[in-house]
Amino acid sequence: MSTMFEETFIAHALRDYLRPIAGESEVKWMDMSLGAGEPVSAILMGLSIAEHFSVSLPPLFVEKIEGIKDLRDFESQFIEEKLANLPTWWELAS
Repeated sequence: MSTMFEETFIAHALRDYLRPIAGESEVKWMDMSLGAGEPVSAILMGLSIAEHFSVSLPPLFVEKIEGIKDLRDFESQFIEEKLANLPTWWELAS
Protein backbone atom coordinates (compact mmCIF):
# COMPACT_ATOMS: atom_id res chain seq x y z
CA MET A 1 0.00 0.00 0.00
CA SER A 2 1.36 3.42 -0.91
CA THR A 3 1.24 6.58 1.15
CA MET A 4 -1.26 9.32 0.28
CA PHE A 5 0.06 12.87 0.05
CA GLU A 6 -1.65 15.30 2.41
CA GLU A 7 -3.06 17.39 -0.46
CA THR A 8 -4.70 14.28 -1.87
CA PHE A 9 -6.15 13.39 1.52
CA ILE A 10 -7.53 16.93 1.94
CA ALA A 11 -9.06 16.86 -1.55
CA HIS A 12 -10.75 13.51 -0.89
CA ALA A 13 -12.09 14.70 2.47
CA LEU A 14 -13.38 17.95 0.97
CA ARG A 15 -15.03 16.07 -1.90
CA ASP A 16 -16.70 13.64 0.51
CA TYR A 17 -17.89 16.54 2.68
CA LEU A 18 -19.37 18.43 -0.29
CA ARG A 19 -20.96 15.44 -2.08
CA PRO A 20 -24.20 15.26 0.00
CA ILE A 21 -24.55 19.05 0.00
CA ALA A 22 -23.73 19.92 -3.61
CA GLY A 23 -24.61 16.68 -5.35
CA GLU A 24 -22.83 14.16 -7.49
CA SER A 25 -22.88 16.26 -10.66
CA GLU A 26 -20.93 19.05 -8.95
CA VAL A 27 -18.26 16.96 -7.25
CA LYS A 28 -17.56 14.95 -10.41
CA TRP A 29 -15.27 17.83 -11.41
CA MET A 30 -13.23 17.20 -8.29
CA ASP A 31 -13.18 13.47 -9.13
CA MET A 32 -11.74 14.27 -12.55
CA SER A 33 -8.95 16.38 -11.06
CA LEU A 34 -8.17 13.67 -8.51
CA GLY A 35 -8.17 11.04 -11.25
CA ALA A 36 -5.67 13.15 -13.17
CA GLY A 37 -3.39 13.35 -10.12
CA GLU A 38 -4.12 17.02 -9.48
CA PRO A 39 -5.24 17.25 -5.84
CA VAL A 40 -4.63 21.00 -5.55
CA SER A 41 -6.88 21.58 -8.57
CA ALA A 42 -9.52 19.40 -6.89
CA ILE A 43 -9.25 21.50 -3.72
CA LEU A 44 -9.61 24.72 -5.72
CA MET A 45 -12.67 23.28 -7.44
CA GLY A 46 -14.05 22.21 -4.06
CA LEU A 47 -13.64 25.72 -2.70
CA SER A 48 -15.48 27.10 -5.73
CA ILE A 49 -18.30 24.62 -5.14
CA ALA A 50 -18.44 25.53 -1.44
CA GLU A 51 -18.61 29.22 -2.35
CA HIS A 52 -21.33 28.62 -4.95
CA PHE A 53 -23.49 26.76 -2.44
CA SER A 54 -22.51 29.00 0.53
CA VAL A 55 -21.18 26.04 2.45
CA SER A 56 -19.11 26.67 5.53
CA LEU A 57 -16.15 24.43 6.14
CA PRO A 58 -15.22 22.93 9.49
CA PRO A 59 -12.26 24.73 11.08
CA LEU A 60 -10.01 21.69 10.59
CA PHE A 61 -10.61 21.81 6.82
CA VAL A 62 -9.71 25.50 6.73
CA GLU A 63 -6.58 24.88 8.80
CA LYS A 64 -5.41 22.03 6.55
CA ILE A 65 -6.16 23.91 3.32
CA GLU A 66 -4.35 27.03 4.54
CA GLY A 67 -1.40 24.84 5.55
CA ILE A 68 -0.73 23.39 2.10
CA LYS A 69 2.90 24.00 1.17
CA ASP A 70 4.55 24.90 -2.13
CA LEU A 71 1.51 26.48 -3.78
CA ARG A 72 1.92 28.83 -6.70
CA ASP A 73 1.05 32.46 -5.97
CA PHE A 74 -2.25 32.36 -7.86
CA GLU A 75 -3.27 29.18 -6.00
CA SER A 76 -2.56 30.77 -2.62
CA GLN A 77 -4.44 33.90 -3.60
CA PHE A 78 -7.40 31.86 -4.93
CA ILE A 79 -7.60 29.85 -1.70
CA GLU A 80 -7.43 33.00 0.43
CA GLU A 81 -10.21 34.67 -1.58
CA LYS A 82 -12.51 31.64 -1.58
CA LEU A 83 -12.10 31.01 2.15
CA ALA A 84 -12.84 34.67 2.85
CA ASN A 85 -16.09 34.39 0.87
CA LEU A 86 -17.40 31.35 2.73
CA PRO A 87 -19.68 31.67 5.73
CA THR A 88 -17.73 30.85 8.84
CA TRP A 89 -18.44 27.72 10.81
CA TRP A 90 -19.07 29.76 13.94
CA GLU A 91 -21.64 32.02 12.26
CA LEU A 92 -23.77 28.99 11.46
CA ALA A 93 -23.38 27.49 14.92
CA SER A 94 -24.92 30.48 16.68
